[in-house]
Amino acid sequence: MTPAMKEADIEILVVEDEELIREIFQQSLESLGFSVDTAEDGKTALEMCQSKDYDIITTDINMPLMDGITLLKHLKSRWPFIEVIVVSGYASIENAIEALKIGAFDFILKPVNFDHLKLLVKKCHQKIAWQTESTELKEKNLQLKELNEMKDKFLSITNHEIRTPLMIIKGYLEILESQMENMKNDDQEVFDIIKKTTENLSDTVERMHMLSQVSKGDWIGEENDVDVTKTTQEVYRDLARLFQHRNINTSLNLPQESLMVKGNVFAINLIIRELLHNALKYTQNNGKVELTLTDLQNEVVLNVKDSGIGIPYNKQNLIFTDFYEVQDVMNHKSSTADFKGGGMGIGLSLVKEIVNSLKGNIQFYSEPDEGTTFIVHFQKSENIPDQKKQVRAKVPQ
Repeated sequence: MTPAMKEADIEILVVEDEELIREIFQQSLESLGFSVDTAEDGKTALEMCQSKDYDIITTDINMPLMDGITLLKHLKSRWPFIEVIVVSGYASIENAIEALKIGAFDFILKPVNFDHLKLLVKKCHQKIAWQTESTELKEKNLQLKELNEMKDKFLSITNHEIRTPLMIIKGYLEILESQMENMKNDDQEVFDIIKKTTENLSDTVERMHMLSQVSKGDWIGEENDVDVTKTTQEVYRDLARLFQHRNINTSLNLPQESLMVKGNVFAINLIIRELLHNALKYTQNNGKVELTLTDLQNEVVLNVKDSGIGIPYNKQNLIFTDFYEVQDVMNHKSSTADFKGGGMGIGLSLVKEIVNSLKGNIQFYSEPDEGTTFIVHFQKSENIPDQKKQVRAKVPQ
């Protein structure tokens, strides 16, 4: 596109669950000469963005399957150059502030003043024209799209071409194990290595599959109430020996009562586990890692703070990128516990996608050579458990 582009060059997607309002939006914008498509919910909108390049998206907030704020997070994570106008029937300052922080172009209320909407869309049009004047920006957007397509293709191939033979290998290993009760020591050692390696590969493939599903808005799992205090204790007990092995001092600041958040146990467990693993990998021996849960009015906040190597300033905007690792790839080594032990580089991107799907928020602060703190905001459950029954013993440090 060029600065002299016409309205017909602009592709607009209207996301609205009410059919009548959706049609009015479409007719109003098409009368200005824009090309307009519609979607009835956020999940459908994400699928449409996979196959077509949109310049402007208008989205309602309250919709089934995926609300507008969650859709906005997915859009800005994958297609940051799309301009998004958020529409709401509720005069919520909090929603407006959150939408603008995430990257919305503007926030308007229902009933919609369509003259105002047309003015906003024209401003988006002008902004896009100005931005695309730069050939460098255009090339970067094209490269980003190609990289996203390559990533999606890679994940799809992994899911279909690796998972099936891997399941066959695991099945035959189980059969062999059941028939080799009197295995010699050397044979047992070789078998254990093969089994452990297969389990590690299976775990990596499953996480890649999960990343593919979550990034498309297909997070599998029913939302319910999760005791995040209990889940944190269980994750810590699973990983405690890894920290002890490298003499990393860990401290857990957990409330005695149960803190209930919205989500599902598997998702909350994975978030905490990945953040602790990340702290383990990038904290030197004899370092410190501190985990804190804080009970606020409408949310529960998880802090994971380490005294590790930190993240260089020029790389901090990349850490949630799929398959990205801070350390030089030439120094990569596969390990779940060693200092700078590498993986596929999908842990933090998976965490971010899951947090977004749970309608939470994740931030981080990092100073090179001083350490990093990750902060996750969970939505608090409305159901409050019987505190007397939920008091738990302190986790041994």
